[in-house]
Amino acid sequence: MSERKRVWLLSDGQPGHDSRSQGIVRALADVTPLDVQVIQLSMRLGLARNVLRFLLNHSDSPLSIHILKLFYRMDPLPGGGCDLVVSAGGKTSFANAWLARLTGAASIFAGTLRRLQARQFSVVMTLEPVPGADNNLVVPLLPTTIDLQSVEKQGESLRNELAGDGWRYWLMLLGGKGAGYAYGQQDWMHIADIMNTLADRHGIRWLLATSRRTGAAGEQALRHYINPACLARACWHEGGETFQAEAFLGASDQVFVSEDSMTMLTEAMSAQHPVYSLCPEQALPDNRYEQALSRYVDAGRLCRFALAELAEQPALFDERRYTPEPLPASYLGNELANRLGWPVVSRGQST
Repeated sequence: MSERKRVWLLSDGQPGHDSRSQGIVRALADVTPLDVQVIQLSMRLGLARNVLRFLLNHSDSPLSIHILKLFYRMDPLPGGGCDLVVSAGGKTSFANAWLARLTGAASIFAGTLRRLQARQFSVVMTLEPVPGADNNLVVPLLPTTIDLQSVEKQGESLRNELAGDGWRYWLMLLGGKGAGYAYGQQDWMHIADIMNTLADRHGIRWLLATSRRTGAAGEQALRHYINPACLARACWHEGGETFQAEAFLGASDQVFVSEDSMTMLTEAMSAQHPVYSLCPEQALPDNRYEQALSRYVDAGRLCRFALAELAEQPALFDERRYTPEPLPASYLGNELANRLGWPVVSRGQST
């Protein structure tokens, strides 16, 4: 039996970053056995990034763990070292490079480097090329925790549970204020109008999930304006219900997502369904966010709608409806193992 590779997964506690790094680990676990240990950390001061960047970019030798702990609060490091450090999100990048250098391990970072040199990592995973970086892995879709086998299995179970109504299902995933987006009463009314109209036009019923950012006022508006007859199942965050992402994604043919949530968008795209983002009237995403959305559109994995436009012209959905090209099941795990020089063993299991 092949020896398990020891992986330290650095977590800053942000769900989107954790989903990305856990997705990397899951992809590798598909092709080689892993022993994964999560290390929680947080940066003490934002200004520390400039100092950490300077220390890493201007040295090549291992740096003391005691210095790193001046800048980070972090869990005790597991004994025995590791073979790989994995993380996502800018605040983890410095700790990733530092610990990899300290332990002699390989490293994978997913995210924007922000002037930290690419050479600090074994693999830098991005949606767009990093100029001059031979270790840059450009992916069509950032990894998530969504597993296609689980999506299919759980989706089938949910469809069987709902089979008595005889409908096909589409999914609406809703966030709320954040990433430069804000939703008012009119936006929630537009979402309800879209759901009611498309359900009638296409003979479908909706699965619906809200989130913490939707808020009580948003949920109240949705409950008031959505026709209950077009809902097959709703998971209201304010009601304390647990959202089963893979079951809802697996049971759905089409997925609509409020554009403020990159995590929900990438998870939906990872299920390899058609995904449509919905943009409210008040939308000022930063340049990086806008570029990420545009790249997904260019890659044929996302279609964007303005809420008001689609509510007023529902026929636009028929004009822009699409089917994404499927991604090979193990493409990411195989590519990462190859770049790390690890043998591809079999479908592994992490612990």
